[in-house]
Amino acid sequence: MRCPVCKPAPELQPQALESSLTVHGCPNCHGSWVRTADYWRWRAEHTPAGAPSSASGGPRPEPADSEGLKLCPDDGHILGRYRVGHGLGFAVDHCRNCDGVWLDANEWEALRQAGVHEHLPEVYSDEWQREVRAEDRREREQAQWVRQLGDADFARVREVREWIDAHPHRSELYAFLNPANQPLG
Repeated sequence: MRCPVCKPAPELQPQALESSLTVHGCPNCHGSWVRTADYWRWRAEHTPAGAPSSASGGPRPEPADSEGLKLCPDDGHILGRYRVGHGLGFAVDHCRNCDGVWLDANEWEALRQAGVHEHLPEVYSDEWQREVRAEDRREREQAQWVRQLGDADFARVREVREWIDAHPHRSELYAFLNPANQPLG
């Protein structure tokens, strides 16, 4: 079993990622190959904390998100890239044939700090990836509003919107703000 990132590819070595999670790590790039059976064994012994959060308990390690085509260390199939989202700007590489996952250096630590390490197989699900695309779309839309309005006006409008959304008469407030509902003259 060889590293899918390094050239020439060194042999992957067994190592502990968690107390009861053995993976195969690269001595050069420090990436890790996580076999699905090992991950599920660890999950069976480990109680998940719930849904992932983008809140952080401190500075996250900087993942070494490698680019380029990677082949599965176990079966040679092409690994698919799946963006993590939830405040994490990197992708994990997954083999759809054997279900293993390649994590570049520091990705496990970043997943762990965000609480996503307990939901790793969900990252490459269709539902998760739809969420990531929706998150990207919201961020692009927000950036467009900031470009059009400027930082200060966008912050103010956002504050007003949050106030209206929390108001018990929000429907009436939105109706009042709609120009079509204003009297002429």
